Amino acid sequence: MKPTITLLIALLLAPLGALQAAPSANARVVIASEAGAKLDSDVTKGGGTDDTALIQGILDRAPKLGSLKLVVDGAILVKGLKVHSNTTIECLNSACGFFLADHSDQPIFINADPSLTERRNRNIAFLGGTYNGNGAKQAHDVPGRGWMTGFALHGVEQVTFRDVTIRNVATFALLMTNWERAVFENIDLDNHDTKIHNQDGLHLSGPGRFLSMRNIRGVTGDDFIALNADDIHGDWNQAGEFVRNDTFGPHASFGPITDVDIDGVFIDGANNGIRILSRTSRVDRISIRNVQGSFRKYGFFIQPHWRAGGDYGRITFENIDMRPVEPDYGPLPFVFFLAGHFEHLTLRHIQSHLPVDSRPVIWVQPHAKVDVLSVEGMQIYQKDPRSAKTPVIQVDGQIDLLDVRNVTLYRDKEVPIDGALIRTDPDKAKLKNYMRIGANQTKQNPPTYGGLPIISRGWPEAQASLEIIPKINRLHLSNITANRLKSVLQHDNGEIGQLQLDNVMTTEVPNPISVGGQAKIGEISTTKKSEK
Repeated sequence: MKPTITLLIALLLAPLGALQAAPSANARVVIASEAGAKLDSDVTKGGGTDDTALIQGILDRAPKLGSLKLVVDGAILVKGLKVHSNTTIECLNSACGFFLADHSDQPIFINADPSLTERRNRNIAFLGGTYNGNGAKQAHDVPGRGWMTGFALHGVEQVTFRDVTIRNVATFALLMTNWERAVFENIDLDNHDTKIHNQDGLHLSGPGRFLSMRNIRGVTGDDFIALNADDIHGDWNQAGEFVRNDTFGPHASFGPITDVDIDGVFIDGANNGIRILSRTSRVDRISIRNVQGSFRKYGFFIQPHWRAGGDYGRITFENIDMRPVEPDYGPLPFVFFLAGHFEHLTLRHIQSHLPVDSRPVIWVQPHAKVDVLSVEGMQIYQKDPRSAKTPVIQVDGQIDLLDVRNVTLYRDKEVPIDGALIRTDPDKAKLKNYMRIGANQTKQNPPTYGGLPIISRGWPEAQASLEIIPKINRLHLSNITANRLKSVLQHDNGEIGQLQLDNVMTTEVPNPISVGGQAKIGEISTTKKSEK
């Protein structure tokens, strides 16, 4: 009998299990079960056989083969893995993936060649599956290694995460620095343990450019998404130089972040929404659209992380409907918190639906210097009496042009007549509380760093910020409809150079423009005003 016929008969008669165990014909594609992985863990509960050595051995083939795809067809217990360039890790479904073993004190995945200045790893993809960091059984941080994140990618190019779930990480679900061309699509974040701090979702520090995020869902115990060009791993030293430190580990860099498009974010009661930080590094060409859901403390936090500074170019938010789930969480809640220097910030189609407390929708901080702030379309719907007092837009900083148009503010009859659409407020009690400036932290007796006084949040300039007087050079209000406010504009502090009102309709608003104290308005002009 010919050898080929003998082989064919043997294959036909072989047990099905033996056929399934046959090795993959393509050495660049490895199926975990075929390679000997036990797959006896659970992506929710953990346990099983430690397969770190086996899986790392497979991943280490990538440099020699030129490219590698690992197909994960079950749940694998590991103590932390390194991924090389030109590697794809694909899990068959959400029951497949990786669980980090107790006390590993490592990320689930790091890139094999991390770098502060170069992008030494490229073409890395994670497709499908669940990655469980087992955060309660890991250290928060380890000296010399930094914070324990789910993924730690430093110096990478062309990175893709698609259809991935990241759960229960000790700190950030992902920390990525020094990156270019990154895609995140259909990501589920479940990183919220009330006993663990700093549980961000996707945390990206600079330098970085060309980022696309689509359909990011879930809940986190801290920032859901963070685009932090500069973070606590960069600060001014005593010589006044801005330098990095190893807070996030020896390979975590900082620098500019540009060319970002985020479309479709669905937040389910996260502590915080989206944070964008800049101290000295440029943040520019950022578009964030279609953000919906609920939060506990703040919605959007854009500032130099408790310092004077910030370098923001053009940033646009559009179609935002974020709702607080409980009142007065933390020292002071808000929706948009703005500090730093902005060239052009656009907030378009912003919803404030049924707020449960008196947080402002937009709060411009004393150290904010804004060239153009455009609010284009805002709908406020209030029924809770607690939402009455605080203004929708509170200005404590300096704005060259504030253009607010197409605003509808509706208040139920249960809401008392109070508050304002826009207010400049001389009362610094809220700021003082938020900065945690205590009675023993005065100009006469401050703690110092580098000769500068330090307030408890680490902001030497905080005390001075309390003395900044708000200023709006040009304020334009157009197509405004509001009821049951004390004033449309309550100007109690600082100076407004020019005020233009077009098509402002009010009902039960006793004093549409209120000017108090030492506040001044240089020029007022109105068109087509109607009042009932």
